[in-house]
Amino acid sequence: MVSPNTLKIPLSALSESQQMYLVTIARQRTGSEPIPLSEVAEALSVSPVSVNEMCRRLQQQGLVVYQPYKGVSLTAEGERHARYVLRRHRLWEVFLVEKLGLDYGQAHDAACQLEHATPHLVTERLDAFLGHPSVNPKGDVIPTTNGSVPARTLMPLAALSVGQRAHLVSREVVQATEEFLDEGGLRPGASLMLLAATEDSLLVRIDDAHVSLQRTLAEGIRVEADEKKVEAEPEDTLSGSTSQREKTSYSLSRAKKRP
Repeated sequence: MVSPNTLKIPLSALSESQQMYLVTIARQRTGSEPIPLSEVAEALSVSPVSVNEMCRRLQQQGLVVYQPYKGVSLTAEGERHARYVLRRHRLWEVFLVEKLGLDYGQAHDAACQLEHATPHLVTERLDAFLGHPSVNPKGDVIPTTNGSVPARTLMPLAALSVGQRAHLVSREVVQATEEFLDEGGLRPGASLMLLAATEDSLLVRIDDAHVSLQRTLAEGIRVEADEKKVEAEPEDTLSGSTSQREKTSYSLSRAKKRP
């Protein structure tokens, strides 16, 4: 289980700055290669000299491996620390967005403070209160209580079966289209269900809203499907929301044509 008792170096023994370095390295990582110190410095808005000094200190504690001129990577112990902090951070983001109505930017900033001051017991109670969410509002995976990060199988939104539920993970679209998708609620982390599909378009339910979008646009939206499959809404229910669907569909189509 991810808790202070399973860490060789107690989390409380690390300063807030040290925790932030470990989390930043974890976030910047895209593969097995070391993260250049310049990227860590840019992400934390600190000088390269400060990053160099901190990484050497963390290496002495067995939390990172620092390779001059190459970069820095986490050890197994450093990875456990980073996941523990990320778990708390992302759970707070879910709470602040879903329960308090903050936008993601506000929630992220507040979670950066709360992640360093939340005891293990409170973290687990928060997880249970929220219904054990698997991702934060942006679609980033929340590490489980045992420190694992579940493998994810992503697919295009257009590949969902009618009646299938999923949550949105990422969008490969131009910025102008992102703004219109945001207006329709199609943001990373959003829960959705495919209600109907034709050769050219899809009808998706987001919360209580129905959004119609072109299939070509849906191909660029990556989702993680839920295992459970449910029936779509009756046809008469769908037809009752025609005007709203047409309005949304028109906006999304127009956004695609913007430069």
